[in-house]
Amino acid sequence: MMLPNSALIQDLQAHPEDADRLMRAACAELRAHPAAAIPADEAALRAGLHRIADTGLDAVLKRLLDDAPEGAATDRIAALLRAPELAWDEAQEIDWAVRHWEASRADGLLDEALAADFGEYWRRLEWSALRQHLVLLGGDHPEQRRLLAYIVKTASRYVALAPLKRAMEARFPEFFELGFSLR
Repeated sequence: MMLPNSALIQDLQAHPEDADRLMRAACAELRAHPAAAIPADEAALRAGLHRIADTGLDAVLKRLLDDAPEGAATDRIAALLRAPELAWDEAQEIDWAVRHWEASRADGLLDEALAADFGEYWRRLEWSALRQHLVLLGGDHPEQRRLLAYIVKTASRYVALAPLKRAMEARFPEFFELGFSLR
């Protein structure tokens, strides 16, 4: 997993008025230096899922592992847009993702399925972020609450992740009873 470097995170936190410029530059850097897919770490994913529920998430783990090879085009942008230390309005995330998708498509960096459909690109981006958040959760990352909020957000959108959503509702009902904010 390629996480944004600490200098970028510090700049974004210190200068939110420059977020658009900083994020566009970071996205351009991602395109200038494409990376190969890194296989998903099953043990790390399992540790993150175990923080949510002891049992019942094997189907989710399998789906996350089965989709992992597809993540090369979305892993790094997911880490940038959904870094646990930062939170953006979803409209802003989508704006940056669309711009990155369009530029990546123009540069020939996407496979045919991703180049043809932003919706599929966004789904893979969210699943890439979910994998990263679960790995960080399993590693006791200090931004646990924001990680959990991101996990709830993604698990609530996709039917294939329904077991994860149900486990989150059982273990962390406050995210569902009161709603949540990533900020």
